[in-house]
Amino acid sequence: MTGGAGASAGTGEDRNAERSAARRAQILGAATAVFARQGYHGARMDDIVRESGLSKGALYWYFKSKEEIAVELVRRMLQSEEDSLADMTHGDQRAAAPDPERQLHALAQAFATELASTPERAPLALELLSLGQRIPEIRTAFTQYHERYTDILTQLLTAVSRGAASERQARAGAMTLAAMADGMALHHALSPSRVNLQEQLADAIDVLIAGLRHQDDGNEDGRDGSRRD
Repeated sequence: MTGGAGASAGTGEDRNAERSAARRAQILGAATAVFARQGYHGARMDDIVRESGLSKGALYWYFKSKEEIAVELVRRMLQSEEDSLADMTHGDQRAAAPDPERQLHALAQAFATELASTPERAPLALELLSLGQRIPEIRTAFTQYHERYTDILTQLLTAVSRGAASERQARAGAMTLAAMADGMALHHALSPSRVNLQEQLADAIDVLIAGLRHQDDGNEDGRDGSRRD
C-alpha cells in the first residue's frame, strides 16, 4: 500500500513538473514572438498575456516581470547554443582522427543555417544581450558563455595552426572570429539578400587559418610576444 501511494505521488509530481515546464515554455514562446515584433522595450506584460493565451494570473505565477522573462530567454538561448556547440565538437572528437578545420567550418555552417531559418533571431538576441548593461544575470550568463565559446575556438585554432601559432595568437584569432560572426549576423539580419553568411564565414575561417599557419613568415615578434634580435 505504501509503495503504491508513493508511486502515485511520484507520478503526480512528474505530471505537475511537466505541466509547469510546458507553461513556462508557452510563455517564453509568446514573449519571443512579442519581443521580436515590438522590441523588448516596446513590449508589455499584457501583450505577452494575449500572445500566450493564458490568464494574467498564470503568467505572473511563473514570471513576476518582463525582466525575469528576458533573463530566462537569454539563459535558454545561450544553453541551446552551447549544447549545439558541444554536440558538434565532441561528436567529431569521438572520430578516429578529429579534424579541427572541418569542425570550424561545420560550426560556421550550422550558425549560418540557423540564422537563415530564423532571421528574427539575430536582432532579438542582440537586443536581449544588450540588456546585460543593466541586468547582472544577463551579463553573467553571456560572459560565462562567451568564455567557454572562446575557449573551444581557441583549442580548434591552436590545433589547426599545426604548431605555428601560440595560444595567445590562437585566442586572438578566436575572439576575432567570434566578433566577425556577430557582425556578419547583424549585416545579414539587416540585408539578408546582400550577405551570403555561410560563404563569408567560410572565407573568414580560411583567412584566419592561413594567417595562423604562417605566423613566422616575416614576423619580427616571437610567440611569447617578445621581439627577436
